[in-house]
Amino acid sequence: MDPAFRRREVGGISVQIIPEPKVLIVQALGFLLVLGVFKLFLFQPIMGILEARRREIASEYDSAEANRANAEELKAEYERHLAQIAEETRAKIAEAVKDGQTMREEILADSRSQAEKILTRAQEEIGREREKAIVELKTTVANLTVDAAGKLIGETMNDDKHRRLINGFIDDLGEVKN
Repeated sequence: MDPAFRRREVGGISVQIIPEPKVLIVQALGFLLVLGVFKLFLFQPIMGILEARRREIASEYDSAEANRANAEELKAEYERHLAQIAEETRAKIAEAVKDGQTMREEILADSRSQAEKILTRAQEEIGREREKAIVELKTTVANLTVDAAGKLIGETMNDDKHRRLINGFIDDLGEVKN
């Protein structure tokens, strides 16, 4: 190449447009050397930092995913626990209702039993009072009859004899009625 082609004058200053090949080779080697140094001391550490950051982000993402899965598992467990509590509550309420009905039946049965006992005692007492009234009535009728018979016959009979006679008559009347 022509050395004149490589130089130009611009505003009174001589400027070289195309550099010398030796300078170009030295600059290219210097650039490659700087590029190698950058790659060795700058790009590899930066790539290592970027890789570490990528791994950290992936780890945090995995951790967040694990936490989400754990939270869903805890939520499901909590819901199962609530369902179990609700079921136990329903069972206890049903048992309480059943116990209440059993107690009601026992109270009713006890009341009926007591009412029957009271009724039986009342009937027994009525029977005793009836027997007592019958005996009193027989005694009264016997006394009236003895008095009436004594007045009619005009003689006095033995009280004991009259009573036996009248009681036998009244018993005969009772048997005829039945």
